[in-house]
Amino acid sequence: MGVINGTDFGIYVGGTKIASATSGSVSLSMSVRDATSKDSLGWSNSLEGLQEWSVEGEGLFALDAAYGYVDLKSVLTTRTAVTIRFSSETSGAEYLEGTAFLVSLDADSATEESMTYSYSFTGTGPLNFKALT
Repeated sequence: MGVINGTDFGIYVGGTKIASATSGSVSLSMSVRDATSKDSLGWSNSLEGLQEWSVEGEGLFALDAAYGYVDLKSVLTTRTAVTIRFSSETSGAEYLEGTAFLVSLDADSATEESMTYSYSFTGTGPLNFKALT
């Protein structure tokens, strides 16, 4: 498969694409746990630990957006776990999907610039690869 155009990907909340997006990213990480002992000869040893993931994005702020800041504010204030999908919505293509909580939502209004907002979801449980049918 060739290089993917980032414009083709969107972030979906419960199957609805976040409108007027300007960027989006997915981050996966794993912490490690200390396994150093007196037998480690002065070297730190580590073992696998918890895995975690997050999804972040930015968009243009519009109160009348099909799904935007106002909708995300509702997700945050109701403390609702939602299904997040990072996808191109191309039939047969793989996408990432998992359950997450919206943990931050910020709006920015610079002088003589388009107003924007940013958001961050933190996953709860696994982030899965699936094929769009």
